[in-house]
Amino acid sequence: MDHPIALPVERARRSFFQQGLAPAGLRGEIAQSWQRCRQQALPPQAARQEDGLEGAALNALREANGLLLRLAQPELDGLGEQVIDRRGIVLLSDADGVILNAAGCPGFLPKAEQVALLPGMAWGERDRGTNAIGTALALGAAVQVNGGEHYLASNGGISCSAAPIFAPNGRLAGALNISSDARAHDAHALGLVRLAARQIEHRWLARSASEHWLVRFHLNHALLGSPREGVLVFADEVLVEANSCALAWLGLVWADLGRVRFGQLFDGELEPADGLRTRLSRRGQHFHLRITPPARKALAECQTPKTEAAARPSAELQRAVKVLNADIPVLLLGETGVGKEVFARALHAASRRGRGPFVAVNCAAIPEALIESELFGYEEGAFTGARRKGMAGKLREASGGVLFLDEVGDMPAAMQARLLRALQQREVTPLGGGQTHAVDFALICATHSDLAAMTASGEFRADLFYRLQDYPVRLPPLRERDDLPRLIDEMWDELGAEQRGVRLGGPLRAALQACSWPGNARQLYSALRTMLALADDGVVLGEEDLPSGCRVDAPRACPTLTVGRDELIERALARCQGNVSRAAAELGVARSTVYRRRKQTPR
Repeated sequence: MDHPIALPVERARRSFFQQGLAPAGLRGEIAQSWQRCRQQALPPQAARQEDGLEGAALNALREANGLLLRLAQPELDGLGEQVIDRRGIVLLSDADGVILNAAGCPGFLPKAEQVALLPGMAWGERDRGTNAIGTALALGAAVQVNGGEHYLASNGGISCSAAPIFAPNGRLAGALNISSDARAHDAHALGLVRLAARQIEHRWLARSASEHWLVRFHLNHALLGSPREGVLVFADEVLVEANSCALAWLGLVWADLGRVRFGQLFDGELEPADGLRTRLSRRGQHFHLRITPPARKALAECQTPKTEAAARPSAELQRAVKVLNADIPVLLLGETGVGKEVFARALHAASRRGRGPFVAVNCAAIPEALIESELFGYEEGAFTGARRKGMAGKLREASGGVLFLDEVGDMPAAMQARLLRALQQREVTPLGGGQTHAVDFALICATHSDLAAMTASGEFRADLFYRLQDYPVRLPPLRERDDLPRLIDEMWDELGAEQRGVRLGGPLRAALQACSWPGNARQLYSALRTMLALADDGVVLGEEDLPSGCRVDAPRACPTLTVGRDELIERALARCQGNVSRAAAELGVARSTVYRRRKQTPR
């Protein structure tokens, strides 16, 4: 049966594309999008012929959007399972509309391939005309595009719903989309992606790191703590971060961040409160508020714990802030897992550049062939697989903020020379272009390697080493810390164990403190998270619940840890009837980790 909007859309297409008239009978956002596409001279009969990103280029883009991918993975997996029966797929894109990942019904893939609805393909309005991903990004609002409402005739067989995803500082980060056959149009899809995008934003804001006031509010106190609550972050009573729900409740826009004070939004003072407070908003609504004062430490979002488990005492942080504020590079030294990125993010947040971007680059994780374009950017057509509009590069992205080069000892020699030149001249030249661009950023580097020894052996440039090592900070391994009991408690609380009534028994606490923790804070956090994931509510965990790789008698090398991880993965898969997505979510790891470990495990 034809969709009820099909006939009006057909009439609108004839009048717009054949007669050049305004597209009457369309929703406003669709008609306006068609006009934008016409202004860009986009032909409606076929998509622009271009190759999408694939292989190393796509992996590099995913690495650049790693935080978004991690935060969105639960929604991608959950919605992916929901749309299987509806023969649809779920897509996550970056801020330019390039698809990063997909999940859902394999049966829809042939149709998706026909219209290039695949990872690595660009679906901005400039690339594919009116479509849910591109139009949602253009409007900064959720939108549904059905069948012939797509600008390109080739996309008339699909129905798409997408919602934008905003970072806590208001930066447009990407979009979440559900697509299906237009004949199986799902009226609920828009609501699903809108709620899922809110959940991602809520998770992002809750995990963002700052020493600021946190205000959660809602008209219904029962919804405090849910993705539907408004969340505001204040620095010295000035609003600096928020989620979309908060802006909608208070009639604000992202541009109001940094301009509005607490007293302009609610009556009364910004002060700590035990329990809930009821405040009158400037719009005359009575909200229930939960106000949390600034933490004593600067926390940071990371793949590992947000606690200061890996950070040095505040005195060390304060000294490093003074150095960074003078634009002197800070070099963080320490074993894997001690929390070098956590310290770097805390340092950024406390510095004069705290409101600028924090751009992290793992020099060991980027293929050597791509690291130059990743750091310095490239112009359109610079190489095969390049994005059509080029890319600014991490050094330019960090301008006004902080550039964090993790594992800088793994940077190829040729890139060391280019980095040194950029630091000296404060400008960069992208690949394939002759125009230079000025850059202004503070630099934090980190390594687990002995850079001095690498310099002596010729593996690392001496001139770059002396440029970076002006202020080294050594982060001690966990086995040298005397505050391990407190760190365990902080991580356990952060994981939400109290809400589930799961406690650490005395023998288990003793075992945790006796472990050598070769993986440091990252390994400790992973062990606690795994134990909590496997525990039933309300239980007291014992020493037998400790993952086998963390036993007191475990060697400091990694093989035993690997075996323990394999056992946990097999147990999780058994409980989830072989469902890799559910097992990965239960263990708190990526699906690729489960697949990789299964391939490497002897059977």
